[in-house]
Amino acid sequence: MRHSLVHPSAYLLRYEIREIVDFVQKLTELDPSMKIENENIGDPIAKGWPVPGFMKDLLKQEIDKPGDAVFGYTHSRGAIPVRKWIAEYSRRFSPNSELDYEDVLITSGLGAAISMMYQMLPKGARILQPSPAYPTHGAFESFSEGEEALTYKLDPDNGWAPDLADMEDMIVQHPEVAGILVINPNNPTGAIYGAETLEKIVQLAEKYQLMILSDEIYFRMVYNGFTFPQVTEIAKNRVPLIVMRGLSKDVPWPGGRSGWVEFHNVNLDADFKKYADSVKRRALLEVCSTHLPQVVMPKVYDHPEFAAWLAANNQLLERNSRVITEKLKAVKGLKVNATNGAFYMMPIFEEGTLKAHQTLPIANEAVRKFVEEKTSDPDMALDKRFVYYLVASTGICVVPATGFFSPYYGFRVTTLTRDPARLDAIYATLAKAIESYLES
Repeated sequence: MRHSLVHPSAYLLRYEIREIVDFVQKLTELDPSMKIENENIGDPIAKGWPVPGFMKDLLKQEIDKPGDAVFGYTHSRGAIPVRKWIAEYSRRFSPNSELDYEDVLITSGLGAAISMMYQMLPKGARILQPSPAYPTHGAFESFSEGEEALTYKLDPDNGWAPDLADMEDMIVQHPEVAGILVINPNNPTGAIYGAETLEKIVQLAEKYQLMILSDEIYFRMVYNGFTFPQVTEIAKNRVPLIVMRGLSKDVPWPGGRSGWVEFHNVNLDADFKKYADSVKRRALLEVCSTHLPQVVMPKVYDHPEFAAWLAANNQLLERNSRVITEKLKAVKGLKVNATNGAFYMMPIFEEGTLKAHQTLPIANEAVRKFVEEKTSDPDMALDKRFVYYLVASTGICVVPATGFFSPYYGFRVTTLTRDPARLDAIYATLAKAIESYLES
């Protein structure tokens, strides 16, 4: 080729949650009888969560309206009546919010918003990422900058709470840091950060004149007696703040792809206001996000049956969290924190327990050879090696912790399986497999 076609930062676009699917696809081609338990992707539909009847009715009503307007374009930054609803909706949780609908941006899922926000940062400005963290954030941020992500540690010995000393050290060491990302409830750990923790993060942002990006896509999914503190209240008139929410998992409708971004405290800092405006301008290039989910979204969340629907599903997630925690905590060599929000858990291996020679039995000869070939790479992370053997041996597909910018070896699972007997079987098998792998 006359010019190279490969972007020099392409190697930074890593998304292990989906990349493992390609590996599993090859296994099932080699052994068509293999049955896979997908504990890797947070898709409630794939795990049997029924779409509530009231939501289907709302969709039908919208589609059957005369005029077919819902099949056309909408405003590029999101349907204006829906953005006005979002501004009002924010005040239900944060009464002191002064969010204006013009500071709301609706995108085709939060993934689109995340890419825009990092893309519109000037060269050299960095957003400090949690570690471990949802990889879409870290991958887009590092790709946009052309450098590996800058991270602060989440502490597995403190319920996966942010290590605030490490956070401040990273801010001091890297003056290029312009903002702090907080994911609460956290994906991949399932942790909830309390008001005291958020207050300390806001204080750091004040001290070093930083903005805060708060990914709150799971803010309605909280259980085990925990409550969700509103960073909009804590940060009010103190620091520039971006809040990310959306229609994705709690209805459930992940395929609806309708997320939104709220720009708070825009008048505190002229540069932040210009940045928010630049993200909104970038959204114009998308023409608009999907129209139908936007117009249905307020009706779903305001529907009289929604609260009961959400409570029932949170109760189920609480039960699953308890069952999975109990089963995995019994495994020697594994450190487990219960999940209290969202529907993920990240057990980690005790230091030194994973070795490069460990294996699990694989019945199919072709699959065994393929896995041995793949795991022969001496640079492969030890938890990724474990994940490959696990799925080949048991059919249980999880994601290695190192795929989440984690400094610890471990794996992320979802807690979505609805059937109690199936849940018990999956995690009894997983616990036994971990024990066998560590003893091999």
